[in-house]
Amino acid sequence: MPKHYLRLTFYGRETPIQVAIGDVDTQEILEGVKGLAAGRKDIQAFYLFAVSEHLSALISMAEIQTLQFTARPNGGVWTPPAVVAGVAFYLKGRRDPLLLDYSGQGPLDDMFHGLSRTRYGEDIPGCIMLTDGEGEPSFFRLDEVQYALVRSELIQKPS
Repeated sequence: MPKHYLRLTFYGRETPIQVAIGDVDTQEILEGVKGLAAGRKDIQAFYLFAVSEHLSALISMAEIQTLQFTARPNGGVWTPPAVVAGVAFYLKGRRDPLLLDYSGQGPLDDMFHGLSRTRYGEDIPGCIMLTDGEGEPSFFRLDEVQYALVRSELIQKPS
């Protein structure tokens, strides 16, 4: 898989993230960014793509401050954290992610793929409650998600 590098900054986060993505994902995100720059609303609100063999990312277009495509790494190397817990949600105004020990399938999969089908400017479903591996609920607002990292095996329809 040919690689391109995507370097992103998000509002309120000092450290950029940099991920390697394939040609198809690069084209989809690039078309979305061009559409956003042209003032179109017919783009995806979130993009879901693989960032490694075992890790996927969900990125909110509304929360991107800067985005740069390069053919090789640019700047410091960002290593995606090991998402031992299953999923890490990076929310507005929070330095540290909300980590969920998510071990099942179902609502998480539906949530990730549902958000990736949401159009920019549409209302984001207000909130979700997920149950972790211990059966304990976590409740949070979906419109607060800047990006999320998830073990790819936890989403039935691979990104």
